[in-house]
Amino acid sequence: MELRTFNFSCSLLFFILAIILFFKKSPNKKPNIFLGVLFVLMATYCELIFFHFKWVVNQETLYLSHYLPVDGIILLLMSPCLYFFVLSLIDKPFQIIKWKSLLHLLPVLPCLIFNIMFSTWPVDQRIEWFNRDLDKGNIEMNILNIILYLQIIAYLFVCLYLVSNQLKLSRYVQRNGFQTDISWIRLFLIFNIAFMLISAPFCFMGANERTNIYIGQLAMNIELIFLLVMTILKTDIIGSEKIDLKKTGYKIQENQADEYWNTLTTYMEVHKPYLKEDCNLRTLAHHLNIPEHHLTNTLNAHIGESFADFTNKYRVAEAKIHLQDKSIDTKNVDEIAFKCGFGSRSSFYRIFKKITTLTPIEYRKQYLENL
Repeated sequence: MELRTFNFSCSLLFFILAIILFFKKSPNKKPNIFLGVLFVLMATYCELIFFHFKWVVNQETLYLSHYLPVDGIILLLMSPCLYFFVLSLIDKPFQIIKWKSLLHLLPVLPCLIFNIMFSTWPVDQRIEWFNRDLDKGNIEMNILNIILYLQIIAYLFVCLYLVSNQLKLSRYVQRNGFQTDISWIRLFLIFNIAFMLISAPFCFMGANERTNIYIGQLAMNIELIFLLVMTILKTDIIGSEKIDLKKTGYKIQENQADEYWNTLTTYMEVHKPYLKEDCNLRTLAHHLNIPEHHLTNTLNAHIGESFADFTNKYRVAEAKIHLQDKSIDTKNVDEIAFKCGFGSRSSFYRIFKKITTLTPIEYRKQYLENL
C-alpha cells in the first residue's frame, strides 16, 4: 500500500509539472518541452515499476502474460531528454530532427531488441522469467543494467561539462530580452551523479529486479523532492525575468567575445553565408556551434550593431566588387542585388545608400570616373 501511495503521488506530481511546462507561456518554450517530456517519462516509469512489482509478487499471471519489461527503455530515454533540455536551456544550437540525433537512441536498441524477442516467448516462459528475475535476477537484465548505468553517468557528466562552461561565463542565459538562472542545474547534475555512483554497487550486488525497483523508485522520489525544494526556493526552476542588458551589464567575458569574433569574421570571409537571403543569426550560430545570445553579445561588444547591419556591410562590400567590374551591365541591378543576398532591388538601394551615402549607380559612376 505504501509503495502504491508513493508511486501514485510521485507520478501524479511529475505529470502535473509536465502539464504546467507544456502550457506555460515562457521564452524558454523549447527547454520547457524537453523538461516536460522528461517528467512524463519519470511519471510513466513510476507507474510501470509499481505494476511490474505488484503483478509478480501477487502472481497476477493474467496481467503478466501481456506485460513487457519496457521500464528499461523508459529509463534509457531519460538521459537524451535531459541532454537536449540542457542544450536548449543554455542556448546551444542543435537540430533534433537530424540523422545524427538518432545516435542518442543506440543504447536503447539492446533493450528494444530484448523486448521484441521477449514478446515472442511462450507465456509460461515469460512468467517464469519474471518470477526468477524478481529475486534471483537474469543475465539479460544484468547486461541492460550495465548499459543503463554507463549511459546515464556519461550523459550526466556531459551535461555537467556544458553547464559548467556556461557558468564560467555567466549564471544567466539571455534569450529574447529575458534571462534565466541556470545555477541550480549544476547542483542537480552533481546530485544525480553522486546517486548513480553510490547506487551502482547495490544494484550489481543485488543483481535482481527487486533491487532495481527499489533503487529506481528511490531515485524518482529524491528527484521529485529536489525539484520541489528548488521550485519553492526559486519560485520557478526555469523561470525567466525581463532584463535591460544595458543596465544589468549582462555579457560574456571579453576574451570569449574576442574568440567568437575571430571565428565569426573568419567564417563570413571564407564561406560568405551572407550571399544567401535567408542568412540569419540562428542558422549561423548553429554552423559555428556558438550560442545565439553569445553571438548577439559579441556583435554588441565589438561593433555595437545588430546582426542585420553586420551582414549588410558584407553584402554591400560584395556589391561594390560587382559594381567595379566594367563588364557588368548595371541596367540589371536586380541581378547584382540577388547575387549579394539582398531580397529586392529596393532594399539593395536603401541599404547601399545608407552605408555609402551613394546609390549603386552613383557609386559605380564615381568609381569609374576616378580610374
